[in-house]
Amino acid sequence: MKKKALSTIAALLVVVFSGLAQDDFIVIQQSSRKRGEKKIRLNDNIGVVKFTPTQMLVGEINFSYERQISKQSSFEIGLGPTISNIALGGNGGNHYIDPYYGGGGTYQTSGVGFFAEAGYRFYPLDETEALNRFYLSPIFRVRQKNYGLRDISGMLPDKQGSQLLTSFALNFGYQMWLSKSFSFDFFTGLGIGQQQDNSYFQVSEYANNTYTYKWQPTSNSYARYVFNFGMKVGIGHK
Repeated sequence: MKKKALSTIAALLVVVFSGLAQDDFIVIQQSSRKRGEKKIRLNDNIGVVKFTPTQMLVGEINFSYERQISKQSSFEIGLGPTISNIALGGNGGNHYIDPYYGGGGTYQTSGVGFFAEAGYRFYPLDETEALNRFYLSPIFRVRQKNYGLRDISGMLPDKQGSQLLTSFALNFGYQMWLSKSFSFDFFTGLGIGQQQDNSYFQVSEYANNTYTYKWQPTSNSYARYVFNFGMKVGIGHK
């Protein structure tokens, strides 16, 4: 009888300890489970060729190139043409201005100019290198827009006007990589600039019972604020 009782107790102890051992195994397995963190996509490119489609809204065909120069810094240059008086409808780029001043009327027509810019970029985040994520960028830029001036009567020769803007701004941006060689670069910034406007307007002169018309040059220079914002699409290379 004693042997039977001891056998029963031993069997119960085996079951209990087996259950405890199984529970301990489960706890150990749960504690050793690692949570996967979403990694930020980085890359080992050293340069990016970019196009800024948002600058077409202000008449720029904007291409740029960024090159890594140290672990957390890069240099970027941009160059391209500008086009003034872009129209959405069927008027082309013609803009009818000043129809009665001095007795004449003038068409302002589209013209091609240029822009050029250069900037230094600093990527301050410790866990990333240049060309990745948040950056600060002081940038210097020159942009000239040209346009034509045409007398509606056809009696005066065509003239050319221009707007020259020289500016300095501080941009803030974030560059993210969707793949090993394709990036989006979002930026915004604020700066100051000096603008020079050169143009012509028509004047009339009365002499010997006759009105004559001529172009009168005008020039104006003033300081202004500069606001930057947009998105660049980039192709990286090693």
